[in-house]
Order: sequence, then C-alpha cells, then structure tokens
Amino acid sequence: MDVTVRKQRVTDEELMELIPDLPEGPLDNYRKQASFNWRRMKLAYDSVDTIKFKNEMWNFMENHPLFKHTEATRVLDDERHITTKRMYTIFNENFLPYEKIVIDPSLLQAESEAMFMFDSSLAVKVSLTFRMFTNAIQGNGKPHHYHFIDDAAKAKIGGCFALTEVSHGSNAKGMRTTATYIPEKKQFIMHSADFEAAKFWVGALGKCATHAIVYAMLVSKGKNHGLHTFVVPIRDPKTLKPYPGVIVGDIGEKVGLNGIDNGFVMFNNYHLPKEAALDKLGGVDDNGDYRTPFRDPSKRFGAALGILSGGRVHITSISTCYLLKAIVIAMRYSAVRKQFAAENATEETPVLEYQQQQIRLFPYLAATYAMKIFSVWLSQLHISITISNMTGGDDKSAERGIELHALSSAVKPIFGWTARDGIQNCRECCGGHGYLKAAALGDLRNDNDANCTYEGENSLLLQQTSNWLLNVWSRRAKITEADSPLGSLAFLENVDKLLSEKCPWNTEKEFLNPDNLIHMYKWLTAYVLKMTAEKVDKLKSEGKSNFWAKNDSQSFNAVTLSVVYGENYVLNHFYKTALAFEDPNCANVLLTLVSLYGTFLIEKHLATLYIGGYVRGAQGALVRAALLRCCGRVAPEALALVDALAPPDFCLNSVLGMSDGQVYQHIQSNVMTYPGAMTRPEWWRDVVYWQSYAPSKL
Repeated sequence: MDVTVRKQRVTDEELMELIPDLPEGPLDNYRKQASFNWRRMKLAYDSVDTIKFKNEMWNFMENHPLFKHTEATRVLDDERHITTKRMYTIFNENFLPYEKIVIDPSLLQAESEAMFMFDSSLAVKVSLTFRMFTNAIQGNGKPHHYHFIDDAAKAKIGGCFALTEVSHGSNAKGMRTTATYIPEKKQFIMHSADFEAAKFWVGALGKCATHAIVYAMLVSKGKNHGLHTFVVPIRDPKTLKPYPGVIVGDIGEKVGLNGIDNGFVMFNNYHLPKEAALDKLGGVDDNGDYRTPFRDPSKRFGAALGILSGGRVHITSISTCYLLKAIVIAMRYSAVRKQFAAENATEETPVLEYQQQQIRLFPYLAATYAMKIFSVWLSQLHISITISNMTGGDDKSAERGIELHALSSAVKPIFGWTARDGIQNCRECCGGHGYLKAAALGDLRNDNDANCTYEGENSLLLQQTSNWLLNVWSRRAKITEADSPLGSLAFLENVDKLLSEKCPWNTEKEFLNPDNLIHMYKWLTAYVLKMTAEKVDKLKSEGKSNFWAKNDSQSFNAVTLSVVYGENYVLNHFYKTALAFEDPNCANVLLTLVSLYGTFLIEKHLATLYIGGYVRGAQGALVRAALLRCCGRVAPEALALVDALAPPDFCLNSVLGMSDGQVYQHIQSNVMTYPGAMTRPEWWRDVVYWQSYAPSKL
C-alpha cells in the first residue's frame, strides 16, 4: 500500500495565516488541554494548496448573497431554484480550470469537499451536470462525441446520467429501455415499453438537464446486444421544453437532498441519429452488424460499467463529510452542555466527561480521521488511474482497476453505514436540542441516507467484493504482488500458518498496541474468507447451483467477509499514515486514534473471533476495557481534534456547533428570529372559535 506522506514544509506562522484563530469562549478550557498543534493536524489529510483552495471557495460563498442561509425550510421549487443558481454561479467562477487539475489533481477532491461542507445538494448537482456526464462521454465515446463535452464545459447544455429504471436498479442487465437500430435511416429508435421501464432517480433531470447519458438495450437485426450508452437530447436548451417523443418530469420531494431535481424520463419511439451511440467499446456499423474490440461480451459490459467506479470512490468522501460535520457539532456541544454534578462539586459536569457520552462519540471521531485520510488517498488514486488509462495505461493498470473495483465496493458501504450510525449517535448525544433543525444533524442524517443506496445498494454491492475474494482464495498460495498492486491481499501471506494461531495477548496494554490490532484483523479477514469459501463449496457439493450457493452464503459469511476486508485495509492505511506523519505530537495523537478505531472495530467482531477460536476466556473483556481506556486518553485531545476537522462556521451552520461555543446564545437568536416565531398566527380566530365552541358540544 502506497501511503502519501505530506511533507510539512510550512511554519506555524504560515499555518496561522492560512487558518485563523478560533474565537475565545466556553470551549477554551478543553482546547488548552491538547498536546498537539490543531492546525498542523490538518496536514494529515490536507496540503497547503488544498487548504488555500478551499479557503478561496469558502470566502467567495460566504460573501455572495446567493449563498446566505435561511432559517425556515424552503418549499421544494425554491430549493431546486436556489441550488441551480448557486451551481451556475460556482461554475462561472471557474475555480478549477483544467490546467490546475493537471498540475495538482488533489484539488478536484478539495473542490468537492468545499461544496459538500456548504451544501450537499449543490455539490451533487455540479458533479452530475458537468462531471459525470462528460466523464461518461470521455470513457465511452469517440472524437465525434466530444462537442458535447465542449458544450457542457461552456454551460450551453446540462447533462445527467440515466441508468436506473423503475423496476430495475442493481440488475443492470435487466433494463428494459431499448434502442433499436434502423439501417435504412441510420437511426436508433429509443423506446420505453411502459412506466416500469422509465429511467428513474435521474439526478438533475427533473427540471434542468437538456441531455442525458442513457443506458439502453441495443437491438439490431432482431438481436439484443445488451446494455449500451447513448447521449440523448432531452430538452431544447433554449426553451427547456422536451422534444417530441420524450416524456420527462420531476419525481418530487425526497427524504433529503431536495436541491437536486431527480427526475424520470420515458421514450415513445424517439428517433436518434446513429452518432448518438457512445460506441467506443462496442456498437453497430452502418449496416447494423455489431462490432466490438472485445471478444468476450461480458468484458465489454464490465468495461462499460467500470467507468462508473468513480461514483463509489466519490461516495467515500461524501459520507466522510457528513460524519465530519456531525462529530464536530456533537463534540463541541458536549463540551458546553453541563448536566448533574458529583457530591460536593461546585458546578455541573460537562456531558463530555461521562463515559457513556465518550463511548458513543469518540470511536466515531477516530473513524472520521481514518475515513478522511483514506478517502482523500482513494480519490487521488482513482484520478491517477483514470489519467493513466486515458494515456494508454501501464502494465499494472488492469490489475489496479480490478482491485480498486473490489476495494471501493467494500469501502463505500462501510463508510455509508459508519456515517449513518455515527450521525445518529451524534444526534442522540445532543439530546432534545439535537432534534432542532437548526442543529443541522437531521439534514446530515437524511442526506447521508442516500449513500447507503445509490451507486449500488450496500448489501448487494458487497457481493462484488466477496465474489472477487472467493476467486482469490482458491489460488491463495500463488498470490503475487502483481495480483494485488494496492496491497489489499497482504492478509493472505502465509495464511495457512496464520490461521493456526491463537491470540497471545492478555493485558489491556497489549490490546491497545496498533501492531497487535493489525495482526488480529489480518487473522479475522483470512478466517472469514476461509469460512465463506468452505460454505460455498459445501452447498455446491450438496447440489446447489453456483447462484444459490452464493446466495445462501451471504449472511454472517460473504457480507461479513467484504466488510472486514475493507475495514482491514482502512485500518492498515490509517496506521501507516500515522507512523509516517512528521510532527511527533500529532503522530502520537493519531496513533491513539488508530488504537481507538482498531479496538472499536475488533469489539464489533468479537463473536466471530470467539467462534473461530482465536480469542478465548477473558480476552474479549480486555478488548472492551482497552476501548474504554482509549476513550479516556482521547478526552483531553477531543476538542482540538474536531477543530482540526471543522469547516468554517458558516458552512457548519449549526446552533450547537459554532466555534465560539456560545450554544445558548445561538439557540436564543435562532428561536427569537425564526420567521413568525413571536407573531400571532393568521388562523388565530380558529383557535378562539374552537376553544369557545368545543365545550358547548360536550
């Protein structure tokens, strides 16, 4: 595994210029307890250039009237409208021209983070309208398609991505939209048989998109050649009216992300020129005969869908952003909120001091650091692989792509679920005030919920990883570095000897040692792979087909396998990054977080470790004791750790999480100024009427 070490060739004075002082207030006592420089901790995942870039975007948004927050929730159409105006405002500023990306690809991830920290709908809409649309054309198209990329780059058109249908999502091969080729006219006729075949959940299509990347079954000379991509005009860019043969609309309000106009589209024998087919990976010639550079049709299909892997990689960053904001809010609030007092104490105790508050928050603080460091690295890896493929690739590009597919298919669900559980804990740890919309935790929870479903429903997506690992197991003794250029199969080294081991540690201190935790996870991953492989083989020997043998090996086996495989890799990456960090004070705190994250993960899998016979007796209790002790070690560092993570207050936009710690002042201000909060309602007469009328009828 390649860990990028960020060289800290920057002085404390330079960092202070980049990152201003935080306001004095109720949080000062906790901040003074920290053993490290919170500004320098940012360099564990950021660079000076990415910090500068995000500051530039945030300063622009904070000072632009379009980016002012409102207290009350907007109606749906207004939410769509403001997000679209913000999107084009950001687009017109051109913060990240192509030349900058070439020089420093990490700025792409920084741009996305800057937008997500302000508003997730804005970030997703920018990505869908400009990035995902053009990336699909770049990956699937030929030079005669590139004018669409140019038009999108000039905002002459707006794109979207239409794969999912009403009755089919994960099973892409079951899609029912068809594109039938007519040789005489050199045209495709795109058609939706019924509403179940409508493209659905298409982001940016509901109100705005003029063009779509549509996945449809290519039919020619009576033969279905499977799912192919087409660039399809949907609306007239000058009027936004749909073209004849296109039925398009908005699917309505969602649980979250309502600034994105998700839509549906149906086609009624809609005629397209032959050039609409994005046929670099396969398509028909003028006569309707099928041509492809792939001999194996399944490889063509895999290559086409492989272009989508960037979505899973991106979601690791999205989930991290949501959890990051939630943990900052909950931690700052917990340091200010005081409840109860010990005997003879002169004042109440901050709830951050209570063990149950710490065990609910601190492991997710450690997880946030692990996820943040990993997601930045994964995004940069994906960008480098993409650039390599565009320039012809190298001798490891195929293997890297396969391993990245397996890894991202595991990590995307892990990060989505970790954010889901962490945000919910943050909400509950903030008590009743956490239920205020002004706390911002409810919106984070709702927006993150989509991460557990789109780009592959989590449980189904994990099968991509487990299938790859099961194929690897049968040749485990022959695995070489070439098979795993990213190093995710390192747990298979001397695996048979490894699986004969028993856990040798019997003290809390030993279970806090990152090396020991890493070794435990190595054993756990190998054991679950072995057990899953043996179960599949057993079911096959009993007469079950490959399909049903794998289906009946999911719960407690294949799903767990994919999860521990992903967790193992993330934990290893976190540890290696902490060891490589140049600042010793920051490194020591990061290593404590590695121990906390590791014991948190191990504790969740204790049952499997006992079933496998690796741990025994009181060792499980020692893991839990080590987890609690680690929380105690993190306590004095906690506020500085969230300060290092936190975006500006105007992005956080939470009455509970502002950097000045003046929680009750912010709640008072929000309540007193909320539209209509202190005025008599227009319908006051109804109240008076029913108060006087109802008793007379009793």
